[in-house]
Amino acid sequence: MGLSCWLLCLLSAQTRAQAPAKAGAKPKVPKESEAAPLSAKKLEEALQLLLKATSDSAQNRQRRQFRPTEIEGLVMDQTITKVGHDFYDEFFTKWEAPAEIGDYTIVIREKPARGTSTLISVEVNDNELVELPLQPKAEAIEEMAAYALEVAAGFLQQTRNESRQLERGGRAAVEVF
Repeated sequence: MGLSCWLLCLLSAQTRAQAPAKAGAKPKVPKESEAAPLSAKKLEEALQLLLKATSDSAQNRQRRQFRPTEIEGLVMDQTITKVGHDFYDEFFTKWEAPAEIGDYTIVIREKPARGTSTLISVEVNDNELVELPLQPKAEAIEEMAAYALEVAAGFLQQTRNESRQLERGGRAAVEVF
């Protein structure tokens, strides 16, 4: 866009330079049909610059679109009770992302259930992996957190392996986030 404005300025400056300047006379603004044509060489150079600028801006847009997020490895707590918060604390303190995995989002959600139990769901990259009934006992919380850790890590590793296989096959990689 900026380059096309620059071209228009260049064209108008050239037409003004070609018109003879008269003392005291108002400068005549030529109509589009009266404008003096550019030389073929200058016109070709200007068009090449314009094409290069538009292709560069399209490539920059694509780079911006696929740039990794600034926050890598996000684990979010969306629980509402003490039992849910205890599960999240247990999960978060023992969580270690698999090697070579940076972009992921894990969400721990809680839903009320019958009696004193609660339903905990673990979502990784918008895929609900497990929904576990959870009792307010420390041993049960530790067991369920360990199970959820295994499932989440396994899912991320599987996704990474599938992306690598697709890349080797010449296809585009699956988005991890």
